[in-house]
Amino acid sequence: MPRHRVGFFEPSIHQLRSFYYAATYGNFTRAAEALSTGQPSVSNHVEGLERALGARLFERRPRGVGLTPEGEILLELVGDLVERVDRLKEEFDERCNRIASNQVRLVASQQLLLNLLAPVLMRYHKANPSVQVVVHNRARPEVFAMVASGEAELGVAARADLPPGLAFDEILVDELVLIAPPDHPLARQAEVSLADIARHPQLLPDRRSSTREVVKEIFASQGLELRIGMELERWEVIREFVAAGLGVALVPSFCISGNDTRLAVKRVGEYFPRRSYGIVTRQGQYLAPAARTLAEAIKSEVGRR
Repeated sequence: MPRHRVGFFEPSIHQLRSFYYAATYGNFTRAAEALSTGQPSVSNHVEGLERALGARLFERRPRGVGLTPEGEILLELVGDLVERVDRLKEEFDERCNRIASNQVRLVASQQLLLNLLAPVLMRYHKANPSVQVVVHNRARPEVFAMVASGEAELGVAARADLPPGLAFDEILVDELVLIAPPDHPLARQAEVSLADIARHPQLLPDRRSSTREVVKEIFASQGLELRIGMELERWEVIREFVAAGLGVALVPSFCISGNDTRLAVKRVGEYFPRRSYGIVTRQGQYLAPAARTLAEAIKSEVGRR
């Protein structure tokens, strides 16, 4: 049920625009010029608004007009609205052109792009050659920020710390696994504990990695010290260094190929929280057909892993 009676206060957009420009310029004549109308029209719109609100919005000054305290309040309330209306045609054209050009903007971290999304994007491009997919490589906080601001239609990220206003459609639940060379002592154990892992130097991702923070927190919670052998930037590099016999590592299972005989893979998921990955969009956002089909392809193919 509406909280206020319909029609109780129905200002026209012309009244609000006249008020906004008069407040911005501090002058009715300059406001009329900006609106391509006459000064009497601006005055009539403002007077009608004042009558409807039962408050004076402007006070006369030697040069032009100034806002009353009530006018300041109204400007704060309607400023964004008028600016959105004034940008409506430009934004509408931009979005229509984006739909017509079949462009999709996708943002995800380097690790997800390389280990999860690259094969999907290759097949999607082959099936949809007319669609231009613009891919941005960003860390998770920036993924959220770009989707929230409209700089990207789709994001792919872990769900943790998802900001309000964003929607999340899960595509994968993953766990950490331990990887080691096949001849490593841990590879020959039937079961591996955190204490066992702590006795060996780890190959860790760099300090921007959220996985690194999870691993550190879990070890600290058990009173174990995490021995750092090397810090490396990408899961691919960590994987290759482990295969070369340079150490062991805890990595997301999605970055390990099941047929890589150079690595021994040990399940240790019971010690670490499982992580949810999904497609991030703005709540209530309209997705153009190209963006919808790409989102469906990602969900279908990654979900089958």
